Amino acid sequence: MPLRTLFILRSHLLSLVVTLCLLPAMSAAAELVDIAEVQTKAAQGFVKQELELAADYYVGRGVPKDLTQSAYWYRKAADQGNPAAQVYLGYMYTAGIGVPQDKAEAVRWYTRAASSNYPEAKVNLAALYLRGDGVKQDTQEALRLLKSASDKGDGRADAYLGMVSYLGTGVPVDFAAAEAWFKKGVKRRNPEAECFLAGLDANAPGRVPDIAGEARLLRLSADTGYLPAIHDLGMLLVNHPGLPQAPQEATNLLLFAAGVGSWQSSAALGLLSRDGRLLPKDERAAYRWFRIAVLQGGSPAETYLRPELRRMAKNVTDTASIDQEAGEWLQVHPHHDLFVLRNELKYFPIQEVYATAHAPVDNEAGNQTEQPN
Repeated sequence: MPLRTLFILRSHLLSLVVTLCLLPAMSAAAELVDIAEVQTKAAQGFVKQELELAADYYVGRGVPKDLTQSAYWYRKAADQGNPAAQVYLGYMYTAGIGVPQDKAEAVRWYTRAASSNYPEAKVNLAALYLRGDGVKQDTQEALRLLKSASDKGDGRADAYLGMVSYLGTGVPVDFAAAEAWFKKGVKRRNPEAECFLAGLDANAPGRVPDIAGEARLLRLSADTGYLPAIHDLGMLLVNHPGLPQAPQEATNLLLFAAGVGSWQSSAALGLLSRDGRLLPKDERAAYRWFRIAVLQGGSPAETYLRPELRRMAKNVTDTASIDQEAGEWLQVHPHHDLFVLRNELKYFPIQEVYATAHAPVDNEAGNQTEQPN
């Protein structure tokens, strides 16, 4: 397996991954919030406090973590017509968080929020229409919703419209249109658009890659905590050691991304350990990282790594103990986060139904590297 950038653009727009945006630790000031006052006002029907209390229960801030209670308070605010709460509740139904998973119910809540012209709801609803998840598949309706959200200034809609053009989903393949949409999203500081534009630069036919420009875009995206960009930046620094970078920055980025759920980063760490690049050459460590990647990524990761795992199983004698170590590691690192946000949010969560898309071919070696998150 070549050590080319693993999957710069996320594979297949129609492979939708429901992921969480996690808050960092609350600041000391935030911990001093009078939760009793929030609870009192929420009980009196104040939407602002209903949202705050729902967020508090979601992460266990000032109250015990309780996803059922979180869903209850988001529903209270949603029933009063608050579109943000409707999106949050729709996401919880999408993922089965605090409520039974029910895609049709998610569609109902997203539709209610979208009827208020709420861009985030339109983008989530568009993603479900693209997939046919909880609703009949309708690419044209998805495009209509995305364009409407873009007209309202939503950079994520720009990013997805760019990916639609890149992949030719319901429209002709058009790299120029994709680039235009991505650039529009970049102007709106959307991290997906920043990451996708970097990937387009690396993968679009006939383009001479601007490696420094890719690094700049990926740093902007990674600074928001966008996990795919953190992985891609780590891989770009691995493959282009001449780029300005801090000592051990490439491996530190990959270690961080692996720790919050990127199986691609775990696989990359295995490759580095196998080859002795930036990490000590250690087949046992490589096998351990590959096993972690399979536990994180399931069937896609297993399919990608199967030949390597079979080969290494002949050379590594204590595979059973390594498998146990990998399982123990995963218990300590259970996440699969889309965003690892580094700034405190007023209301939590900001959830999105996410459409990912990777370039299907490793351009450097011509090998298939098509891997959904």
